[in-house]
Amino acid sequence: MRTIGCLLFIFLLGYRSLAEEAKTNAPPKITAYEAKNHIDSQAVVVGKVVEVYTTDKLVRLNLGKPFPQQIFTAVIFADKTNQFSELDKLKGKTIEVSGKIILYREKPQIILNSTNQLRIVESSLKARPK
Repeated sequence: MRTIGCLLFIFLLGYRSLAEEAKTNAPPKITAYEAKNHIDSQAVVVGKVVEVYTTDKLVRLNLGKPFPQQIFTAVIFADKTNQFSELDKLKGKTIEVSGKIILYREKPQIILNSTNQLRIVESSLKARPK
């Protein structure tokens, strides 16, 4: 009986350790204004959509400020836009986008390939200029 108790105790310690490790591997949640400091990193970027710009080739969700002063952009190419519904209704909403932050024309962006990379939120992080 004592052996079973010890094994259970060791299992629970190991499980807790794995759960804590998984939390630390989660990408950081940052504001759109902080994205420029996280180029080539995985992150969850939070910000207010101030402009939805649509062309035949892509949709740009500009956060913080409208083009050409946008702070951060979430890009959805035309071959993926059919996965996302009502993108035009995101203007004025606070969103989270997740993925690898890259630099395009000196501006940080994330390319969205699936709907699980985009979420409308009531943000506890305030998007503020730095």
